[in-house]
Amino acid sequence: MRRQALFLSILLTFLAAAPALASHPDAEALTCADRSVSARAVRTTQDVQAFVQCAYEFVQEMGFEEARRAFHKDKRWKRGPIYVFVSEVTPMTEQTRSLVFPPDPSREGAVLGELLLDAFGNNYYQERHRILSSFGEGWIYYAFTNPATGRDEPKASYVKSIDWDGIPAAIGSGIYRRDIPGSCNSEEVNAMGLEDDPSDERLQEFVRCAAMELESKGYFATIPLATDPRWKHGSIYLFGVDTYGGALFSGDPDSGQPGAGVSELNDMMDGPFGGRDVVSVGDAFGETLLYYTARNPASGEMQDKVTFVKRVVVFGLPVLIGAGYYSGYNPRPSPFPF
Repeated sequence: MRRQALFLSILLTFLAAAPALASHPDAEALTCADRSVSARAVRTTQDVQAFVQCAYEFVQEMGFEEARRAFHKDKRWKRGPIYVFVSEVTPMTEQTRSLVFPPDPSREGAVLGELLLDAFGNNYYQERHRILSSFGEGWIYYAFTNPATGRDEPKASYVKSIDWDGIPAAIGSGIYRRDIPGSCNSEEVNAMGLEDDPSDERLQEFVRCAAMELESKGYFATIPLATDPRWKHGSIYLFGVDTYGGALFSGDPDSGQPGAGVSELNDMMDGPFGGRDVVSVGDAFGETLLYYTARNPASGEMQDKVTFVKRVVVFGLPVLIGAGYYSGYNPRPSPFPF
């Protein structure tokens, strides 16, 4: 008993000291130096902000010439439409120079001239100068050419003031999202694309764009969402349930007409979730990824399925809309009893 009491006393002392140890200046903490922040990992606006901060620190550590080379050549800093840019910041915006621009290096060093207003009425250089001169860093929302598609698309960029070899400048990066109202294009976000190249990211884009259709058009959207080739192809289909688990519509060929059939998220003990109430989980969290086994309508076989569910409000009532892809991954039985 005395040994147990001594052990408990030591444990409580350690736990009490843990926060202080973690905050001590000598305590090791994760930094940008571990290279976990990279262009490949950028998915959200939070990712963009961390990416820009790490690019800023990289310049301070490695110098301008190495940073210029790395921003152009290293996969850590450049992947598809995600890249680091650096450009001069001056109140004479028509005299702004591009200093680092990986999509088109020929623009670097040249005066960019007066930028025409974009689709939102923004003069990008003026807005950037205003934000950086007042706040030092921040977000800019504008339309710009996506190098991956060649089209002008809504872009959110995070910029931060930096001294670039004696030149007042901005370092930044941005993201083009395909699941916002201004960019849910049917050519890019569709069931065929998800079927051909399934991933959690594409799945979430697909469901979020469908959710916007349901929110804007109400129940009139349920039939197109269940039948239109944009939303239904091969093994990919959408479904909707109310927060009691009742089926509202489904593109599953086995479900019959929209509103018929058993809910995809049924909580029966013999169902795919073994009695777990995943409907309430989706309702509480707003967005959820689910993993279970279901019949693939394209092959007729039972396969592992990854499904994304999003909560929306239609005519004042909450609805869960979802879709999934079949991973084809069949894990071995777990050695753990839980």
